[in-house]
Amino acid sequence: MKDLPKRQKIFFVSIYISTVTLFILSLFLNYISITYDDWKVVLFFTILTIITESFTVIYLEISFSTTFAITLASYILLGPFSSTIILISGFLFRIIKLEDGTYNHFFNAPLYGTLFNCCVQTLPIFIGNYFYITIGGKFGVNNLFESIVPLIIFSIVYFIFNTFIMSIMLSFYINKNVLYCYFSNIKLGIINYVAMIPFGVMLAIIFQYYNFRGVIIILCPIVLARQIFAMYIESKTQYIQTVEALMNAIEARDEYTQGHSRRVAEISVEIAKKLKYNQWKLEKLMVAAMLHDVGKIGVSDNILNKPGKLTIEEFNKIKEHSEIGYNILKEVKNLQYVGPVVKHHHERYDGKGYPEGKMEEEIGLDTYIVQLADAVDAMETDRPYRKGLSKDEIISELENNSGTQFHPEVAEVYLNILKSRA
Repeated sequence: MKDLPKRQKIFFVSIYISTVTLFILSLFLNYISITYDDWKVVLFFTILTIITESFTVIYLEISFSTTFAITLASYILLGPFSSTIILISGFLFRIIKLEDGTYNHFFNAPLYGTLFNCCVQTLPIFIGNYFYITIGGKFGVNNLFESIVPLIIFSIVYFIFNTFIMSIMLSFYINKNVLYCYFSNIKLGIINYVAMIPFGVMLAIIFQYYNFRGVIIILCPIVLARQIFAMYIESKTQYIQTVEALMNAIEARDEYTQGHSRRVAEISVEIAKKLKYNQWKLEKLMVAAMLHDVGKIGVSDNILNKPGKLTIEEFNKIKEHSEIGYNILKEVKNLQYVGPVVKHHHERYDGKGYPEGKMEEEIGLDTYIVQLADAVDAMETDRPYRKGLSKDEIISELENNSGTQFHPEVAEVYLNILKSRA
């Protein structure tokens, strides 16, 4: 922990202290009672938690876990004390396979991180439990009907506080505003939590009446849901890897634009986030930006790698790459939506671009975003015949060409981004 930045250390310690303080306060005010439930039941739900946590599915910023269903069921059946013990034990003994093939577990994870993860899960239970008890919630399946509203409130409070704590942590790593991280995580995580609430309730009811054997019945659809999501994530990962491989193949032929498509994608996503694109639209835009120059496959290496300025004839050959790219992608079912961006990313807002001279709203906003990102990266990058432009020079270019070359709204958004940078 000594290597962590100071503000991160302060945050970790504050979470530790808050969790312990709230637990003691809850005991003192009788919101939590130390109970001695059947050890077999506690062990059973602990094993379920270990399994579900060990099989958490992660993709980009999205994680899918069925643990909340187990936590909710144990909370209904056993109350806050035992459900907290179960959840902590699940986190302590989980084994997660990382992308590089190694495994993360209690014995190779830093202690401060393990403690933090436990607190992140248990602190929202204590806070949610306060609301649950205050508005009349009771434990046990027999009291479930009259406790439905308190249970929903408990789930909402748990989700809000769990997400908020994790968003603060995420903001340290990606250097983004906490509220930005918070609302992004809410949009990504709410489906998972909402889906797990009915599963948790059903799990508690079935366990109450059918004991251990009955749980296997309800676990089947939970495991199936996890497996379907895992298959979806695997297909998405393979899809992105295929796009990246194609992008790398394009850039391997053009030594002067190494990394260009990736930078265009990064700039495009940065602009789109300011324009409130949702995750689905962001992903589509990112793919379009990564493949915007795919048509260069059909352009001669001699022209692509010419160290000096191009002749008019050579430039006309280069201009063909947008239509070549469109014709390639229109035959690929899962990439047809990229076609219009690839074809028109050299058009201009005033209609003086190519290949069709389209203007203003004849072209979609995605295309204008990639068009500006493409131009900005070209301005920033050193070429054999000129040095890259400075930030102030790029700002001047965007201001002078907003409404002519560039879409005014897109140009304004990126100008604000540039001006906000130190």
